[in-house]
Amino acid sequence: MALEKLNITNTDSGEQFEVLFNPSEYTFESSSKWEEQKGNRRPPELQYTGSERKKLSMDLFFDTYETLQDVRQYTAQFAQLLVVTTDNGNNGKRPPVVQLSWGPANPDSGFPFTCVLASLKQQFVLFASDGTPVRAKLSVQFTEFSLPAQDEQQNPRRGSSPAQTYTVRAGDTLAGITNAAWQDPTNWRLIAEQNDIDNPRVLTAGTVLVIPAVQ
Repeated sequence: MALEKLNITNTDSGEQFEVLFNPSEYTFESSSKWEEQKGNRRPPELQYTGSERKKLSMDLFFDTYETLQDVRQYTAQFAQLLVVTTDNGNNGKRPPVVQLSWGPANPDSGFPFTCVLASLKQQFVLFASDGTPVRAKLSVQFTEFSLPAQDEQQNPRRGSSPAQTYTVRAGDTLAGITNAAWQDPTNWRLIAEQNDIDNPRVLTAGTVLVIPAVQ
């Protein structure tokens, strides 16, 4: 069975290339976003606000010593992924979006991985007699890319909030609850109307309030 190499495809232009040597290891990094929501007279609570984009990092090795080719003809392919080449209409220009493929497509493996090159470190470590670099090490980090429409489906926009419930505690006020939910105490009337509250100053501890979705 032939050795399959890590393949990089520029999804904007369709151009693709392979690494000279497959990485010996790579790292996927995932995380979620949490923010402290400070309520009235109660300890701050953590509220989930979405997921961070996945990151992929690896070190790559390039060696052209046997042929004495300039190794930069290979490392330049990665450097080009940081160059602004794509006109994205009203959103301005940006570097290309790429897809990394290695082996059979499998969501558990993380490949294929659609992303942008976030950072690149080039280290040249061996040179021919005329000074031409013939060996290099690259440290690269890619950040997951998705279209805005996909982001909207997966995570509510900042400034919007899905429907939720809240159990009233002693000392709570409607304005304080509103501020904790939406970071804006002035919209307390939305919660009052949703829960048929006539007097916003009188809340009974233990009451479960419906916090409506807002955009």
